[in-house]
Amino acid sequence: MVNLPKINDIHKIYLMNFLNQMQLFGAVAVPFFLDWGKINYTQMFLLEAWFMFWIFVLEIPTGIIADRYGRKVSMILSLLCTASSMFIFGLTTDYSMYFVAEFVGAMGVSLMSGACEAWIYDTLLKMKKEKDAKRVMSNYSASSTMAMVVAFPLGSLLVGSGLVQYPYVLALTFILSGVTSLLAFLVMLTVHEPKVSRSSSEGFLAAGLNGLKHIFKHRSLRAFTINSVLIRSVTFFMFWLYQPLLKTVGFDIGLNGFVGAGFNLFGMFLLMNVERLERWFGTKNLLFYTAVIPGLAFISIVVLKGAFLALVGIFLVTALVQLRGPVLSAFMNEHIESKNRATVLSGISMLGRLTTMVLYPVVGFLSDISIDHALAVLGIITLVFAFLTKVDEEHLN
Repeated sequence: MVNLPKINDIHKIYLMNFLNQMQLFGAVAVPFFLDWGKINYTQMFLLEAWFMFWIFVLEIPTGIIADRYGRKVSMILSLLCTASSMFIFGLTTDYSMYFVAEFVGAMGVSLMSGACEAWIYDTLLKMKKEKDAKRVMSNYSASSTMAMVVAFPLGSLLVGSGLVQYPYVLALTFILSGVTSLLAFLVMLTVHEPKVSRSSSEGFLAAGLNGLKHIFKHRSLRAFTINSVLIRSVTFFMFWLYQPLLKTVGFDIGLNGFVGAGFNLFGMFLLMNVERLERWFGTKNLLFYTAVIPGLAFISIVVLKGAFLALVGIFLVTALVQLRGPVLSAFMNEHIESKNRATVLSGISMLGRLTTMVLYPVVGFLSDISIDHALAVLGIITLVFAFLTKVDEEHLN
């Protein structure tokens, strides 16, 4: 008799993700590095490039861990690493220790990357509900968004409240984020692992290379991957730059979290209506529009100026990049076998990290000159990628 996973386990995964994404530092991360860490944009983005480098290196090995030893094991280790990273950030101002924290955090991200999506899809397969993948993946992404909707204003309010002296309060937001990751770890301990076939005959290197080969030899998967990786890697920088952008148009730091909550709520609203949006626009057009509009938004912020247009641009870029993820993820999972799912998904993520890692020093250098310079370049690159990597109907079919 087949031991089917409990439907409640999916809800536990939503809760785990919600707690892990309760990043109270999210809306004050830039002030944290500038005022607490006493570093500039170039140093900050070099630090993040280091973070991306280690995720790039670790993506395939950690994906293989998830496929060989279980997605649950991988996710549990991830949560412990994430919590440890948050605590290191919150307890030191030593720039060199930030590199240690980023390395530990990179382990956390790479251990979760691929493993959780693989767990969800395999659980749905066991339940014979794989057709619900797009909806469940969207709900999973929405749980992240809801966490940020709650955490960003709380973090900003805490920083602006005066309860703890500035800039020490900035460090406190990291410590509290580490605590919520530990709570997520406790939830994850109660989740069941769906049984899937596991192959242990290949070595780690061979398994990793085969995972990457699978991406590029499969025509549709290759198209989805390139589109997802390139657009995501560029538009991702709005999550960093919206804070200094708000400062340049006159917003107080205490409002950062509310703006972050607002664009995450907008993103969650879009995610909850993903199937309706696909019916209205068609999947091909939806993917194209959600790539072109962010590019235009980046450029419009620079050319047209003003607080209102800055807010509109921030909301469009951040929400649309959130919307694209579950749609592309559902299509990609259809072309991957269960036994290698986490490895292949980690390979896709690894390619994205590599692209972002290359861009980090460039965006940091441009940001030290002017935030407008960084936004303009990102807008141009996004538009170029949108047209070069357009997904066709044949890929979707």
